[in-house]
Amino acid sequence: MISGYLITTLLLREREKTSRFSLKRFYVRRAFCIFPPLYLYILFLCILWMTGHLPGMNRRELITALTFTRNYVPHVSLWAMEHFWSLCIEEQFYLIWPTVVALCIVHHKGSAGRRIATRVALAVIAVEPFIRVFSFRFLPGFHNPGAFHMQADGLMFGALGALQQGHERFEKLYLRATRWPWLLPLLLFFVSGALEIRFQNYWNMPIGMTIDGFLILMWMLWLVRNPVSLAGRVFNQPAMAWVGRLSYSLYIWQTFFLHHLNIEVFGRNGWWNTFPTSWVCILAVAMLSYYGIERPALRLRDVCLRSMHWREI
Repeated sequence: MISGYLITTLLLREREKTSRFSLKRFYVRRAFCIFPPLYLYILFLCILWMTGHLPGMNRRELITALTFTRNYVPHVSLWAMEHFWSLCIEEQFYLIWPTVVALCIVHHKGSAGRRIATRVALAVIAVEPFIRVFSFRFLPGFHNPGAFHMQADGLMFGALGALQQGHERFEKLYLRATRWPWLLPLLLFFVSGALEIRFQNYWNMPIGMTIDGFLILMWMLWLVRNPVSLAGRVFNQPAMAWVGRLSYSLYIWQTFFLHHLNIEVFGRNGWWNTFPTSWVCILAVAMLSYYGIERPALRLRDVCLRSMHWREI
């Protein structure tokens, strides 16, 4: 959801600022943001594997992690990388959606490009429940809930919000949906959550995930537009902003310290993987990753972008 909104917003801003798109520039930026901290973590796991401390690691696990294909390759189940399914979805989204937006906007003048991109997003949202149900019923090898084609509508809701905010129809819908903003998280976490617990995939796949996507979009936009509200003030606290900057490294390292199977590395009586030490370790490693890897990589990215020539469309 957030990735769909942010990436689409960045693409539209670049178009408005420069009247051009540079997909190469976009992918270079993404590569410098995503690859360095992630590949450091994978290198760390490889060292554990080669020293005999991570027996579940193998070449198949390594290749699918490096190529962001774990959510489509069967029989990959290494606990230390099981959370990568969500990162795979985002990377697969990055490969497809920027090109779609570029083609829609570049080849259609004025607001027509946005309308075409909006129709694509709406079409994906409309057809996604049928894809999920069909995959679950008739394609047992492709109904992994972590597959891109099972989760695409969530990302498309974010893209739709970026494409349509400011437009009259969308703003009317937003005003109606956020008339009682406290109702959005209530519906999301309690009503939809209760239905998910009770009916599981019978709720999630046909309609539940789509409804959740809409509720999250409206709640996200309301928080962005109401920074002086109680919830807005909480999320805009300096400490929250700092945690947000660490969020990618926190995401990468969390499973290593929190998963119950990490006893393969720490042992059954290890203190590194028990609360509160495990949380302290996650924060410490995330800080090292952010300040030692992410920030230098971003500085190198800026140098590369300034020194290279780009073909734009």
